[in-house]
Amino acid sequence: MVHFGQLFLDCLIMGSDWCTCGTFVVLFLRVQKTKSAAGLSLQTLVTIVAARSLHLISHIIGLHYAPAVLPWIIYPTIDVFNACAGGLLLFTFLTQYYSSYERGKDNFGIHFFDKLGWLSKAGPLKESPLLATSFLYSVVVVVALGWYSVRRSHHSFAVSYFCCFYEVLGAVALIPQLWMFHQDKRVSPLLANFVVLTAVNRLCTLAFWIFYPHVYLWRYPDNRGVQMASEALNILILSDFLFYWVRSKLRGETEVIIGDLV
Repeated sequence: MVHFGQLFLDCLIMGSDWCTCGTFVVLFLRVQKTKSAAGLSLQTLVTIVAARSLHLISHIIGLHYAPAVLPWIIYPTIDVFNACAGGLLLFTFLTQYYSSYERGKDNFGIHFFDKLGWLSKAGPLKESPLLATSFLYSVVVVVALGWYSVRRSHHSFAVSYFCCFYEVLGAVALIPQLWMFHQDKRVSPLLANFVVLTAVNRLCTLAFWIFYPHVYLWRYPDNRGVQMASEALNILILSDFLFYWVRSKLRGETEVIIGDLV
């Protein structure tokens, strides 16, 4: 029974990683099928690729989950594949489809600078993805510091802050993409699957922390409650879109309709 429970936990982490792999696959299919980057947020793409690259460091510093039943080599192999797939997708986006990128819609964060009066009405920075991304990463740096003060850890500040930065980066990664969805009001099936797979990824990780003490009765990680709250928040961020996705499925709609179109 304990052996089965350990296998179950191993599979949850592996399932989470395979969902990440699936997100890159559906995005590749999306740009290849449409021959366009329209509807895809460069901010989100850069952030998820950065998150997957940072995730590789967890293997180096000994923070990654160590499986009890499945072969260990599976996990770094999947993580390396995901990081490479993400990098290839980003390279393809920038070299082949950047001309079709909708910079005007990928403007999450621009409004902050606009409110402060730092942008001219028709300035070149008005639709700059670099400026918008600078806002996103500034938020990540600050929130990660706050998260560090809550997240208990016996590691050094550098390692603990790295974990906090990675977790916050993953939490905000899809916000620019969701922002674009609410502007377009219609989301293609492949882009919708990208978000759904991310949600399943979060559910797998949340389930891992829920069942962990039921499998390892002699262990109780200090940060389990914080991790569960973190994953629940991640799912909450996606819940608005998931509601419209379920509604569209029930209605038999081919696209996900955001809000109520007239």
